[in-house]
Amino acid sequence: MIATQPAVAGGAKVISAVGARDEDLAGELGASPVRSGLVAAVRALGSVDAVFDAAGKGALADAVELAGGPQRVIALSDHAAPDFGVGSRRPPRAALPVPWTRAWPCWPRGRLRMKNRRAMPLQEAAEAHRLLESGDVRDRVILTLDA
Repeated sequence: MIATQPAVAGGAKVISAVGARDEDLAGELGASPVRSGLVAAVRALGSVDAVFDAAGKGALADAVELAGGPQRVIALSDHAAPDFGVGSRRPPRAALPVPWTRAWPCWPRGRLRMKNRRAMPLQEAAEAHRLLESGDVRDRVILTLDA
């Protein structure tokens, strides 16, 4: 959801694939939330200039189809990205829609809405992993090291 905010601020129309618990948040941030039937639902909302996949949950085939090829898809955490010809780096500026290129550099500090964070000591990594896998936690979980 963090990429939604500067994109919307820069004038981009954002369509966000979300689970039930994030649907309201996506709307509050200015995105059009989509929960199921990803390709058909997105196409019903309009054409796609670029796809940013931060979830890494196996939707790259759909992302590539919607964007018209892998060169307009960025994947942050999907290990299958190379299999689809998708990079994990920023694409060339010419491949980005104009509003996107304007939004990132000028986003004011302190105005970016972040998810709550829950810090847990490294010794509780197994519990943190269990929480994340359960889907019951909306917070970002940060493992801390004792100094």
